[in-house]
Amino acid sequence: MSNSLNDIKRRLSSVKQTKQITNAMYLLSAARLKQEMLGMDYIISHIDALRRSMGDILAQNTGAALHNTYFEISPKGTRLYMSILGDKGLCGGYNSDVAMLTLEKLRETPGAEVFCFGQIGANFLKSKGITVNKVFPGSSMHPEFSLAKEISEDLIENYLTDRINEVYVIYTPYAQSGRQKCVCARLLPFLYEDFSDMGHKKPDELRYEPNATDVFKGMAPFYCASLLYDMLMQSSASENAARMESMLSACDNADEMISELATQLNEVRQLTITNEITEISAAAEARKKERTE
Repeated sequence: MSNSLNDIKRRLSSVKQTKQITNAMYLLSAARLKQEMLGMDYIISHIDALRRSMGDILAQNTGAALHNTYFEISPKGTRLYMSILGDKGLCGGYNSDVAMLTLEKLRETPGAEVFCFGQIGANFLKSKGITVNKVFPGSSMHPEFSLAKEISEDLIENYLTDRINEVYVIYTPYAQSGRQKCVCARLLPFLYEDFSDMGHKKPDELRYEPNATDVFKGMAPFYCASLLYDMLMQSSASENAARMESMLSACDNADEMISELATQLNEVRQLTITNEITEISAAAEARKKERTE
């Protein structure tokens, strides 16, 4: 009986320690999510400002050179997929959903290149026999605009030289309500509809130096970098939200186990006490009979 009592105590202590860890991870993910929400609000306003300015230029510039450069798919080059996953697990189906969608897209497009943000995606694709061209470990947990800018400048250069003709990003947009769902979004070439909904100023209200085309070409890498950085921020927020949900579920399960183990512990204690009382009573009766004899 004492062994059973000690076993339950050890299990109860272990579950309580596990709950402390999962609760700490929940609080850490919540703090990171709050910080990323502030960053997303800023980058969204920044993207809208860039989109508005670029939309004004497109509305005024009717030349084919600018439009063909950034808005048409070249027959040369290869397609590039950039997959944004995490470097850690314990976040439900977040990583597996993105990994499976990436694998699906790569099977549909033989010969496509793939970049991975986060080590988990790279390890998964390599286990499937797929060559990962570049890996950026740690970038999904701590997104930095400097990295997004560096990658975007390289993408623009390869796109303009026709080495790459399309760039898609597979990531999980953050949703405040409902289940996070991964998507495959185009990064390059640009889409006209991305700028059509912005209010355009009249041509005589704007003047660009040295000219509108050069200004647009200078803004394009920053716009691309801002979009990529926003996707990294959205993915990081989604990962932390998924980890919060997973850790909250783990805490709830731990509470149930603690309640069950506490009930078992009380039952064993009561049984132990009952047995001890029974033994004492039996011993007292035995002594009483000895005295009467």
